[in-house]
Amino acid sequence: MTMMLRRSNRLTAIAVLAIAGLLAGCSSGEDGAESAGSPELGRCKSLLGAENVAAAIGTTGASDVEVSGTPQADVLADGLVREAKQWQKSDLLHNSHTGCRMDAFEGDHVSDTVDVSVKWSALSLGMMDDPKNSRTWRRVNEAVYVAPEPGPGRMQLLAVCAVPGAIAEQSSGLPLQFEVSGASLGAELRWELLKSFARSVTEEMGCTTPPDVPSALPAAT
Repeated sequence: MTMMLRRSNRLTAIAVLAIAGLLAGCSSGEDGAESAGSPELGRCKSLLGAENVAAAIGTTGASDVEVSGTPQADVLADGLVREAKQWQKSDLLHNSHTGCRMDAFEGDHVSDTVDVSVKWSALSLGMMDDPKNSRTWRRVNEAVYVAPEPGPGRMQLLAVCAVPGAIAEQSSGLPLQFEVSGASLGAELRWELLKSFARSVTEEMGCTTPPDVPSALPAAT
């Protein structure tokens, strides 16, 4: 059964590549036909945006791509909310949750991977003024920070999300940390994936005050 699902996911991703150039002006009937494919691919597009997913797959240059690790948006949000409600200030280790993973294959070998994930951060807002962190993290507004390239092919976003029912310190002491990684991705596409994912997750979580994630990647100041 695992092999059948894997083959289905990869074949569906191949189909996305094949029809990517035909998506403009598609009818609602065509959209319905596409959604009948891999559940993982459909959930990935729901979280990140269909055009962003097609573009990310396209950058790998592979015709054989497996999409995996994608939960339902509400399941992902429920898990994060539950963790926030259980959090205490002494808790420093947090689970990382995969939003979407796209593995490009050459034969039986993975040639490239695009990975999108989220976790509660070990960094608090009070730590952002530390010179070590301020060199990596760029302040966007009072609730959002961006690390444009903390490592090769990576981009991160820190967002405040006050969870109803959590302790008062949670909003500033436990921000969400989103990450996109992929060697084949350019900075613009990494940002498109990152902002779409952050918006989808925080909206589903019902943050007391939704973080204001900007449309464009903030320039360095």
